[in-house]
Amino acid sequence: MTNERLDLKSLHVLLVCAKPHVAQVLRQVLGIAGVQDIELAGDAQAAIKLLCHQCFDAVLCDEAAAGGDFGYAARRTPDLVDPMLPIFLVCAGPRRRDVETARDIGYTDVLTRPVSAKTIMRKLRLAVAKPRPFIAASDFFGPDRRTGARSHFRGSDRRKRQPRKVKLAAPGPREPVSA
Repeated sequence: MTNERLDLKSLHVLLVCAKPHVAQVLRQVLGIAGVQDIELAGDAQAAIKLLCHQCFDAVLCDEAAAGGDFGYAARRTPDLVDPMLPIFLVCAGPRRRDVETARDIGYTDVLTRPVSAKTIMRKLRLAVAKPRPFIAASDFFGPDRRTGARSHFRGSDRRKRQPRKVKLAAPGPREPVSA
């Protein structure tokens, strides 16, 4: 199944939103993207219960419903049907540290609101058709945090080369500062 040929109509997506208007907008955007089978959970606890009893292809979680515990629980609750499913955090204007925190918790990706149908289509297709490998460590369980594959790199591995000494030019005379 290639990335371009994945039919989003066949996906079963869980939408976790605490605010009804955000849920309505995200549901419409998912519909435009082609997703038809959408289930809604109003908070993180309801979403975890659903994830323990049903199989989903992906989860979109709004930051208001996520709190700090949803991403962690969605990866580490023992009764989950699929702890490796793609989980997207949907935020309004996330900062770099927010994205890094979400990544470290185990979210697959962070989407910025307002999110377009084209972006959702691209991210869902990529996450479902070509999922990143999962890392299981003592303090982390989630998709590999390195997003870019570097297999296409054809140059020499710089980490194996010996550092070379570089000759720096001596600093020239300083010009006086006029007031």
